[in-house]
Amino acid sequence: MCRLNADARTRSDAKSLALIRPREVYRLQIERHPGWTRDEQRKIDQYVRQMDLLNPRDKKPLQAPRFRARYQYRCHEAGCKGHEQGLLDWEFVALQRNLVGRTDDEVRAQLEARFLTMMFDAARAPAFYVGNQAKRAHVFSVLGIYYPQR
Repeated sequence: MCRLNADARTRSDAKSLALIRPREVYRLQIERHPGWTRDEQRKIDQYVRQMDLLNPRDKKPLQAPRFRARYQYRCHEAGCKGHEQGLLDWEFVALQRNLVGRTDDEVRAQLEARFLTMMFDAARAPAFYVGNQAKRAHVFSVLGIYYPQR
């Protein structure tokens, strides 16, 4: 991840997607989602109002998830000082939607049990799918986690 970040800062042809095997994942920070920004809400509203000739049903606006998360970890690069990256995994949001009616503490505990304890268990060989966006090429997010058995 250190090399990927350095390349994104200095090279216009740097990779924008990668699979990164963390050396050590030491925290999953889970916090309340603040809701959509004005710009995000404007885009959602435009999508809902847009007509679809092939599907005449009304579109439902995307609801903000209850929580968002950030991973803190170290990569295998010598001298890595650590990385903190937001988690944009659909599975993280889907699990929250399946836990409707549970308290915040219960939902947090379930999210941590899956996205930290289970996925990064010693019996697994986890890796992050990371990616960036053209307008902020130096900022990578975790797009998903690959966690096969060792």
